[in-house]
Amino acid sequence: MSNPKTTIKKGKTIHYASGAIIKKGNKFLMIKRGLPPPGYAFVAGHVEKNETPSDALAREIKEEVNLKVISKKFLLKKLITQKQNCVLGTKHHYYYVYDCKVSGKIKPDIVEVKKIKFLSKTEIKRLYKQDKLEYAWKVLLKELKIV
Repeated sequence: MSNPKTTIKKGKTIHYASGAIIKKGNKFLMIKRGLPPPGYAFVAGHVEKNETPSDALAREIKEEVNLKVISKKFLLKKLITQKQNCVLGTKHHYYYVYDCKVSGKIKPDIVEVKKIKFLSKTEIKRLYKQDKLEYAWKVLLKELKIV
């Protein structure tokens, strides 16, 4: 991906990103990222210039974990400033987060995903306390009352 949807505000380059909350029972699908920024996260990625956040969501889920979106519900939009740059060079992102129902067999992308696992809220809270979550997801999961 080399053509992200971008806005410039007060001299800051802001990218757009979509993220997926995917559940199985009472557990959440989380990945350990293979690309910057580091940490555990939900499936997410940049919105390309000619995409909607919803389109990007489906593409990213397919690319990162080989699942197909069956249905989605918009949960929140939030501007977040990361502690370090993303792979495309900015710290600032508008995140669009969706609750997703998916189908298919999980097959993680070997570049973007180091580890993948369904985790309980308790396990996610442990990662939060150990500062092992990607910074944006620390903020988003707190806002969504998951941690």
